[in-house]
Amino acid sequence: MLQILRNKAQSIVIQAIVVIIALVFIFWGVGSNLDGSRESAITVNDEEISFQDFQMAYDRAHQNLAAQFGGTLPKGLAESLGVKEQVISQLVQGALLRQGAADMGIVVSGEEIQETVKSMPQFQENGLFNIERYESLLAANGLTPVKFESNLRFDMLAEKTIREISKFAALTSEYEVQQLYRQENEKVAVDYVRITPDQFTDSVKVDEEELATWFAEVRDNYRSKPMMKLRYFDFSFSEVGKKINIDNARVEEYYSNNIGQFTTPEKRHARHILLTANAQDNEELHQEKSQRAKEIAELAAVSDDFAELARQYSEGPSGPQGGDLGFFSQEQMVPEFGDAVFAMQPGEVSEVVKTAFGYHIIKLEEIQPAVTKTLDDARPEIIATLQNKEAQSMAFQMANGAYEGIIGAGSIQAYAENNPTQSLKESDFFAESAPPADVTLDAQALAKAFTLKKGELSSLIKTDNGYAIVFADDIKEPETPTLEAVRDRATENFVAEKAAEMAGQAAADFTVKLTSEASFEEVAKEMGISILNSGLLQRRAQEQENSNFPVALTQQAFKLTKVEPYSEEPELVGSAYYIMSLKERQSPEVSGEEDLEPYRQALLRSKQQELLTAFIDNLEKDAVVSVNKNI
Repeated sequence: MLQILRNKAQSIVIQAIVVIIALVFIFWGVGSNLDGSRESAITVNDEEISFQDFQMAYDRAHQNLAAQFGGTLPKGLAESLGVKEQVISQLVQGALLRQGAADMGIVVSGEEIQETVKSMPQFQENGLFNIERYESLLAANGLTPVKFESNLRFDMLAEKTIREISKFAALTSEYEVQQLYRQENEKVAVDYVRITPDQFTDSVKVDEEELATWFAEVRDNYRSKPMMKLRYFDFSFSEVGKKINIDNARVEEYYSNNIGQFTTPEKRHARHILLTANAQDNEELHQEKSQRAKEIAELAAVSDDFAELARQYSEGPSGPQGGDLGFFSQEQMVPEFGDAVFAMQPGEVSEVVKTAFGYHIIKLEEIQPAVTKTLDDARPEIIATLQNKEAQSMAFQMANGAYEGIIGAGSIQAYAENNPTQSLKESDFFAESAPPADVTLDAQALAKAFTLKKGELSSLIKTDNGYAIVFADDIKEPETPTLEAVRDRATENFVAEKAAEMAGQAAADFTVKLTSEASFEEVAKEMGISILNSGLLQRRAQEQENSNFPVALTQQAFKLTKVEPYSEEPELVGSAYYIMSLKERQSPEVSGEEDLEPYRQALLRSKQQELLTAFIDNLEKDAVVSVNKNI
């Protein structure tokens, strides 16, 4: 279901605005089929969404997902995650939201659009709206003012609708707030048993017949990899570069001209408390967050534990780590934040700093001064750089000449004998994934080499690191070994697998016994398993102090109750099975001195989300939605 809230109930429709030069929206043209085609990608009641709009939304969603994998999306991942279906759902629900606004009589006036456009910094010069800049930036992105403002109206309408609906969930009772505070700050302790395969290794009896049967089923796992024996010429830049002499004058000149390359800039270690608010949030929210940040800044100025304040108040991702940002250079941060930090002294707490992310209170922990390498320290690096640069042109000439010479001589060996200054390298048999240390070919060259047939000469192989010429001397095809050939490894794997099965069975037996009259302690004693204690656990902690209890099981521990105090089934973490028993639950009392405002706001946002989701659900039930089969 559509996730609607963003802080004060801002919508995903609004959040999904994607900027190219801070301008191009995902949903350009949604609401009217602007390309003149009678066929639409999606129809929501009477509103049409064109194929162009769907494709733009899909491409942006795909790019956002790919960015999480370093820019390249693993094959099939988008399909397995249902990206296309999610985009369709978001477009449909965005249309329903706008239609709901029309039914409620909510409109966006031309004056509101004008004021919004004028306030957008990308259209301003020296703080004032500039019509020429406005038109030129739109034109550069293939947009007209009419189309831009039409679609801005859709987004503003969605935002306005969300605000109006959210007003119906503007109250929270003190009882609800206190209950949320107790729930979020309660602690539990559990007794637990940890059952691992290691506990059963000595109990596994290796029966020869059973081992042979098992090995017959898994023998392909022991199949050897293809191996090759090569002769080759390596014209990599590093190899060719070793033959190039670089005089001291050139080294000194390079050092002087590139001194910044050898300078590590000053870095600073800081923590911060962030109250999030961005450009799409309304002024009311900004005022609220700004005032709240000032109050927290006053607390931080007199507190001895800034990290604890960050854990309690920060809405940023570093909050659970006490707001710790580690070391960073000034350029790594947005200007407002970087300027503030690099004007502070260690131990100092800043006033409120506003950035595009919201409102920050910063504490500077320590300073790491800038360091510049001396010429002597930088010399090896400079020589290697200059050698590599010259080698890039020389390597091709040398490799190409050698290849022509090999063809003329009739074989790689004959060419090597006639050109003793060229170093022909030879290897013993090896697998592509495990080249010996003395094989200097890089991964790209090896990949090409392992496509050769026995007695075949490669063409000139170009890689990112240079060139190579490879001859496949001999090949060993993959072989499936007998049990005797790999007995030790196979026996070890057999025992490990059986021990894991025994551990799983023991864990299952433990939970079955708990369903009878036997207590947790009695079952543990009967099975000879030691009981461990987690100590008091915190619900949201990233790690539990003084406890070996797995953090991954914390939420499961909090689900235990007096009525159902035991794990329903074993929990597997790594190779170990865990079964838990509730030992203690501590719920804090509310004395009146606690800061309940963050809990009040969180509860309010939750209510607003529930209301808005129900609103969308109701519209969706009665909607007539058609998705073109070509999607």
